[in-house]
Amino acid sequence: MWARYRGGRSVGKAFGVLLSAVRRIAGMPDYAAHLEHLRQCHPGRPVPSEREFYEEFVRARYADGPTRCC
Repeated sequence: MWARYRGGRSVGKAFGVLLSAVRRIAGMPDYAAHLEHLRQCHPGRPVPSEREFYEEFVRARYADGPTRCC
């Protein structure tokens, strides 16, 4: 009964969607969304590990200069 909500998705999936939205609102990076962005917009670019992704986010967040590629 509690494993699904009215839309038919599992509670875990709904929580993941909610967590992703909260991260975006708070300005935190979303690794899965970044991977999808790389696949669509930069297919030849190497895919960073999750640790490399977060290190780059922190470096870009607190350094001078542009913070977005697109």
